[in-house]
Amino acid sequence: MSRVLITGANRGLGLEFARQYSADGWDVIATARNPKQSEELQRLTKNKNVSLQTLDVASDDSVKHLAEALNGRPVDLLILNSAIYTRDGNKFGELNFAGWRESFETNVLGAMRVAEALIQNVAASKRKQIVAISTGMASLQTLGDTIGFESAYQYRSSKAALNMAMLILAHEVKPQGISVLIFSPGWVQTDMGGPNAELTPEQSIAAMRKVLERNPMELTGKFLSYDGTTWPW
Repeated sequence: MSRVLITGANRGLGLEFARQYSADGWDVIATARNPKQSEELQRLTKNKNVSLQTLDVASDDSVKHLAEALNGRPVDLLILNSAIYTRDGNKFGELNFAGWRESFETNVLGAMRVAEALIQNVAASKRKQIVAISTGMASLQTLGDTIGFESAYQYRSSKAALNMAMLILAHEVKPQGISVLIFSPGWVQTDMGGPNAELTPEQSIAAMRKVLERNPMELTGKFLSYDGTTWPW
C-alpha cells in the first residue's frame, strides 16, 4: 500500500487530498495543528487507512515529534500544503511586517522544516516524491498579469521563496532518486480562494493527482499548473 503524508489537511486542498487518496486505498497520514477541531477530518478517520497526527510546521519541536512518531515508516508522497494568507497589512504604506514574518515562517520555513525532517522517510519509499503547493501568484514573469488582482506582498513573496527553496531541493536530492514537484493548484473555492474561484477542491485535486500518475523523475524540478501545464517562474 502506498502512503501519503499531507500537511494542513484540516480543510481546503489538504482535506481534499486526504479524501481522494483515502478513497483510492492509500495509507493516509493527515496532519494539522489541531486535527481534532476539524469535524470533516475526524469523519475521515472512520476509514481504517486514515490516521491523524498533530503538526505545527512552524515549530521545530512539533516537526521533530512527527518524525519520531513515524519511526522510519516510508512515505511515498509527501505533500507540503500548509500555508497562510495574511490579508491584513498587505498594502504599501500599511504593511504588517509581523504578518510577513509569520507568512515566511509557515509558507517557506515550515515546508523546508518538514521536508528536511522526513527526507529519509521519503527516501525509504518506492515512489520517493515530494510535492509543494505553491501558487501562480508567485510567478515573477506573470506578475504584471495578476498584480491587479491583489498586491499580496506577504503571500506572493513567501511562495516565490518556497519555489526557489524547492527547486534547490530538487537538484540536491535528485541523485537519491527523489522527485520534488511544485504545483499551482489554480484559483480554488477554499477559505483562501473564496467562493467565486474558478475550481472546486475536487476538480483541482483530481487534476493534480492525474499529473502525479506520471513518472516522478520526469516531474522533478518543475513548476506546474494543476492541469500539468508549465507555469513560468
